[in-house]
Formats: sequence, structure tokens, C-alpha cells
Amino acid sequence: MSTLDARQTRLSADDRYELASRAQNQQRLNAPKHLIVLGTLLLIVSLITLIVAWQTQAAAADSNQRTAREMIRIENLIMDITRLQATQSTNPDGGLLDPLPDILSTLDNLGKRAGLESGIGLPRNQSARPEGDAILRSYPYRNIRDASLEDLLNWVRLAEQEIPGMHVREISIEPRTTAWSMDVVLARYERKP
Repeated sequence: MSTLDARQTRLSADDRYELASRAQNQQRLNAPKHLIVLGTLLLIVSLITLIVAWQTQAAAADSNQRTAREMIRIENLIMDITRLQATQSTNPDGGLLDPLPDILSTLDNLGKRAGLESGIGLPRNQSARPEGDAILRSYPYRNIRDASLEDLLNWVRLAEQEIPGMHVREISIEPRTTAWSMDVVLARYERKP
């Protein structure tokens, strides 16, 4: 290491190099890169943790929604079973659960009585699902159109009142430009033959 002479106005090349080297080392000490790298690494790790936590939360929320829908379905089935048990215990031979061979024509006649102009047609994809000692028969009617919403709802009300054990499982009503459109699933429990 050399010392600088105050009388020298010019620095030698070695002295300039040494002075530049010291300044560069001091600059590195004043601005440590390891803190920037550590901060960036910490940011990346926290973003990854955030993404994983968000995906876990979304999966848990979906699971909760599925469980809630399943619970509602189970509660509806419990209410149906309770209603059937109450019906069977209070009036076992009342004919409430007897099969009705002419149910489709009865529903069509009720549509005419309710004032539906175009009729109700036939249900699509009728289903019969066994449940214990009974069979749940479903009658899905799609796209029933009428100018009067009151007539559509009157037909549903008549079906529930006039046909023993008939109830609405699903209903959807949409306004159209000139009429109302209704999708409804009527269902009824019947005793197994």
C-alpha cells in the first residue's frame, strides 16, 4: 500500500487503481445485494404460499357447497319419508298411495280446466325410483307456454289438490315476449304393486 504525497498533483496509475478499488469495495458495503436477493426470495415464497392457500380455500368452499346441496336434498327426502309415514299411520287404506293408471289424462284435463290454451302435452323422461316400500314417480313437463301466468299456476295448484299425493318437486317460470314459459316437475309416491 502506498501513501499519497500531498505535493503530487497527479496520481500514478497504481494509486488510481487502488483508489478506484477502495471506492468500489465501499460502494458494495453501502449497497448490499444480499438483502435485495433475500427480499425478492421472500416475496416469491410468499406469493407461492398465497396461491396455494387460495387454491386450498377454493377447494374447501366447493366442498362446503356440495355438502350444503347434499344436506338440502337429504332434508327433502326426510320430509318426504316423514309425510309418507304420517300418511300411512293415519290413513293406511285411504288410497293416497295407490297407483293411478290414468294420471296423464287427468293432468291434461286439469290443464284444460285451468284454462291453458295450448294444453300441457306429455311429460318428458318420466322416471320411477324405488324408495323403500314405495315408488317415486316423476312427471317433468318442459316449456309449457301460456299468456296467463295465473292459468299456469292454477294448473299446478289443481294438480296438487285433485291428485292424491301429487306435489311439486321443481318449478321454473320465465317471461317470454308474448307468453309465460314454465318448467315443472310433478311427483307422486305410489305403493309398490
